[in-house]
Amino acid sequence: MKRLFFSVVCIGLLSGCGFATQGQEIHQQNTPIVDSEAPKKHPEVSKIIIQRGKEIFVSGVSPICDGLLENSMDLYTVAYRRDGKLIGTKDEKELPFLQESQPYLQGSLDEGESTQDHTYIRLVREPFIPEVGVNEFPRKDIVLFLEPTTPNAAFVGVQNPQKLKEWKIYRVEDYGVWLKKQIDLELNLSKGL
Repeated sequence: MKRLFFSVVCIGLLSGCGFATQGQEIHQQNTPIVDSEAPKKHPEVSKIIIQRGKEIFVSGVSPICDGLLENSMDLYTVAYRRDGKLIGTKDEKELPFLQESQPYLQGSLDEGESTQDHTYIRLVREPFIPEVGVNEFPRKDIVLFLEPTTPNAAFVGVQNPQKLKEWKIYRVEDYGVWLKKQIDLELNLSKGL
């Protein structure tokens, strides 16, 4: 009798058969299914343009970009509400990497090389003009970039939705290395670089 019982237990264990407990069944029922067609967290962002060194990469918004978008918007908020020092308003011509990113805005290119070495993220967005009484700044695209002369600072550029060549530039100390790591992480996850 012992041999029969022992044989049944061994066969059950070796075949992988087992009984699911109530807790396991509930857990399996509540496990969310990741859907690539899930709604975007930032529907106002249509495209992301990243330049690291001389390489330029363009991508649409996907779940892989959620962390980058959240962190970029957080840095934007820190720049204009707390720690950012408004440097002033610059014309697009004063920021050469913005001019080089123009062909990528129209969707004619997905990747390419720049003639100059820059590091930035450009979030291509729909124009936002707040209604009276709304505590937000008007904006279109947002660009986070580094300047080689001040590697410890990150710069945040906010495009004027009514004058598209005009950008307000904020300087945020101690976020330069962080921004570089964000760009490296995004390119590693999305492009395998």
